[in-house]
Amino acid sequence: MAFTAEKEALVVDSWNAMKVDAAELGLKFFLRIFEITPSASGLFPFLRDTSVPLEKNPKLKRHAMSVFAMTCEAAVQLRKLGRVILKETTTKHLGATHAKAGITGEHFELMRYALLETIREAVPYMWSPKMRNAWAESYDQLVEAIKKEMRPVAKYEFAPEVRYTKEEESLVVESWDIIKQDAAALGLMFFMRIFEIAPSSSGLFSFLRNSDVPISQNPKLKRHAMTVFSMTCDSAVQLQRIGKVIVRDTTIRKLGATHLKAGVSNEHFEVMKYALLETIKEAVPHMWSDKMREAWGKAYDKLVAAIKEEMKPIPRALQATGFTDAEEDIVLRSWNAMKENASTLGLNFFLKIFEIAPSASSLFSFLRDSRVSLAQNPKLKRHAMTVFSMTCDSAVQLHTLGKVMVKDTTLTKLGKVHSMAGITQEHFEVMRFALLDTIKEAVPHMWCPEMRNAWAKAYDKLTEAIQEEMKTPADSTIVKYRLSSPNFTAEKEALVHDSWNAMQSDAPNLGLKFFLRIFEIAPSTIGLFSFLRNADVPLHKNPKLKRHAMIVFSMTCDSATQLRRAGKVVVKETTIQKLGNTHFKAGVMTEHFELTRYALLETIKEAVPYMWSAQMKNAWAEAFDNLAAAIRGEMRAYTSL
Repeated sequence: MAFTAEKEALVVDSWNAMKVDAAELGLKFFLRIFEITPSASGLFPFLRDTSVPLEKNPKLKRHAMSVFAMTCEAAVQLRKLGRVILKETTTKHLGATHAKAGITGEHFELMRYALLETIREAVPYMWSPKMRNAWAESYDQLVEAIKKEMRPVAKYEFAPEVRYTKEEESLVVESWDIIKQDAAALGLMFFMRIFEIAPSSSGLFSFLRNSDVPISQNPKLKRHAMTVFSMTCDSAVQLQRIGKVIVRDTTIRKLGATHLKAGVSNEHFEVMKYALLETIKEAVPHMWSDKMREAWGKAYDKLVAAIKEEMKPIPRALQATGFTDAEEDIVLRSWNAMKENASTLGLNFFLKIFEIAPSASSLFSFLRDSRVSLAQNPKLKRHAMTVFSMTCDSAVQLHTLGKVMVKDTTLTKLGKVHSMAGITQEHFEVMRFALLDTIKEAVPHMWCPEMRNAWAKAYDKLTEAIQEEMKTPADSTIVKYRLSSPNFTAEKEALVHDSWNAMQSDAPNLGLKFFLRIFEIAPSTIGLFSFLRNADVPLHKNPKLKRHAMIVFSMTCDSATQLRRAGKVVVKETTIQKLGNTHFKAGVMTEHFELTRYALLETIKEAVPYMWSAQMKNAWAEAFDNLAAAIRGEMRAYTSL
């Protein structure tokens, strides 16, 4: 949609009226963001661990004025320039900094709301639906430009200007169709040419070191060469169709890890490129041309760029320091002997854990209140086999990859679910004992002190990597909502009780206002409710939303009124456990609780303005925090490992 002259005029006129006060408005803008979602202050390193109040922080004042002015200036120039232009920075730089800081779609939505509210309060005499739409549209275009630069590097998607063309794809596909039937011979030629250009590169391959077999006759090199050559060419063939780098029988992450561990340098990649192009040229001389060379060169460069991106220095917690060839061999041989029986061994592993620590079974939601015996529980059987296999696979790859890798998940996810489940050091130690005992019983004929040490070392590296992810700032928000008021005072109870008595008769209307405010602040939260997805009915007329909103609003307020008398969080017509389960399944996050808190307080403030005070706000906030803490506690419990 074009940014019209009328919209431009609305933005320009209002900015001209505001710019003299940009410093104060910028600070108000940011303080409103932090009011809605306090955790957002943690995104700014200069606000962490500071005792200076936000409104007096000089670094925040400078940053806030800069961001507010930049946002407004970008809006002013939008129609004239026809695109987003920023002063003193670039969208690429902003994309990088926002991605690094962990900015999400929800954060952008909150900022949008805060910006519009700040402008509305700054120029109330000029404000109108048209002005709101003009500022919203300009902000959305700025965000879209920033988001385009925030694409995760690991996806290796193309920028439009370097898209791999149909013509280039055709040249690669046609030549590969001819070459692939001779991939074994050509793969060997490819590597022989590499070693001809750079003989020392043969030392990068452990199976070639100290080998008496001539390189051209080495069976391990032949297999490796054919695999690498075919993988490289297959990746090139799929580049245009898929739009990103894809590799067969492995992952870019693994390739990055192995190349990093082997010490592969830019020079090695350049030699390989030359050798690849020369090999293809000799294989299809009748098809060779400058265009074909460029097509294959571009495809190879994209593959290398993807691999290089994953060749990052390995964090200390992930490094397989001191895991030797001999230890890898012991682990590999024993895992090969066990893997066909992984299902039974996995179950034995978990039953041993529960035998040592019976309470550990309560960490798994699917085992609570189950009448099925542990040994017969189908969910436990599946989970146990998965965990056992993942643990053993990680151990097997430790020396080869030089770092901890896990299959079918990520260490970040493992860290998060272990943290949410409340896993402790003691749990890890019990699991270690159970794992070693299970392996000992599985392969008694192979068991020895050396094997025990090898498996123990591999397990310890995996545990260390998971524990490192359990300490990340992002996960610390999981336990934000602890019970904040074991002593909810009589004065606070009276404030909550009196205001709820005044509001109760209007609960349906207030409940709807409450939810509409949530959706106004963060429109994406609509997607959390299945009955609102793909609904043709406007939100304010949706009967299902009306019923749900009234129930939630009433339940929240009723819970607040009972807090002191009951001495704990009590909810009507449901249970905290059910609420924890439904919130967990819906993907509710800390940010959602924070904006719900803000929306609730604003709704109550508008409902009983004659009663509203700082004391009442604190009373309702404290009551909500207790409810949120109770729900979050059950959300952790519903997370299975």
